[in-house]
Amino acid sequence: MTIRIATLNIRHGGSKFSDALSTRLLGYDADLLVVTEFRANEAGTTLVAQLEDAGYTTTHPMAEPKQNTVLIASRSPIDRAAPFTRDLPGRHLWCAEFDGTLVCGVYLPQAHAKLPYWEALIDRARRSGVDLLIGDFNTGNNDLDKEPKGTKFIGPETPGRLIATGYTDVWRSLHPTAREYSWFSRPGDNGFRLDYIFAAPEFAERVVACEFDHAPRLARETDHSALVASFN
Repeated sequence: MTIRIATLNIRHGGSKFSDALSTRLLGYDADLLVVTEFRANEAGTTLVAQLEDAGYTTTHPMAEPKQNTVLIASRSPIDRAAPFTRDLPGRHLWCAEFDGTLVCGVYLPQAHAKLPYWEALIDRARRSGVDLLIGDFNTGNNDLDKEPKGTKFIGPETPGRLIATGYTDVWRSLHPTAREYSWFSRPGDNGFRLDYIFAAPEFAERVVACEFDHAPRLARETDHSALVASFN
């Protein structure tokens, strides 16, 4: 049995292109969707209804209508959902469990504000039994994960520290020397890889594909590319 996972940042809740984005997300025919920059507003309510009409179970944290957060949608019923930690705002790290799999949807803030969330993940994710960390991490290393002329990342060591706890950067594991980016700066048009799937060993050994889909970004439905992975 193949499990298909997709994640996409829909940019400020996606209200300007809500129909196109819902069609895009449903078109991935994924077993699990992690939608970042989701907003709990009218557009968000519509997206949830469209996903649930298509057979998904959904969960997201409480947030103000203009706050960016995470939506998790699963074909399997979600057994429980909760913030990753009570020590930080739940809208950036939201977890759901289904079929014995624990997933953390991730939307990290920018600049130095993201560092406490990284520290929490590095310290607790493996110990807490999180199988998959999925979403927009707003971080990468300053080598292959950004164009050389682009602004340097804050916290470039954090992905490596997370990997050292036992996770695999799924896309990088299949593309060890490639440069491919999920977001481009304006102005400057410099590319950065911001969107990731990190997998615990029992999932990492089952990966068969992980690729970026640049179509939603190129169509200007959002400013990010989607990341789509398949596991046996």
